[in-house]
Amino acid sequence: MNTLTQRIRVARKQAGLSQADVAKALRISASAVNQWELGFSKSIKLEHFFALARLLRQDPQWLATGTVFPYVRQTQATPPKLDAPLLTREEKAILHHIRRLPDPTRKGLLKFLRVLSDTCGSSDTDPCG
Repeated sequence: MNTLTQRIRVARKQAGLSQADVAKALRISASAVNQWELGFSKSIKLEHFFALARLLRQDPQWLATGTVFPYVRQTQATPPKLDAPLLTREEKAILHHIRRLPDPTRKGLLKFLRVLSDTCGSSDTDPCG
């Protein structure tokens, strides 16, 4: 990935976020995010750039330059792998709806999913089908 626009797009997709999700989280317009990814914007405000790096869980150094220095690599997130599977449409839809839930509901759902996961496929006679 040679350009900032490519790194932003790949990291956003790997994070399972739409351009609208990023815009909402950063409190900017969706067209601004689109312009970043298309290379139409000549600069990104620093406050938005660092917020974007945090949102995408990426090292700002990697996001800006495509490289990570060794001392940073030990403590920061690693760049996305090109062969990493992107989320399916169904997974993106699930994430979209989960992110809209209030924290207590989201935590309850996570507990439910853990129990369901432990129950399903835990024996030869799978009760989940």
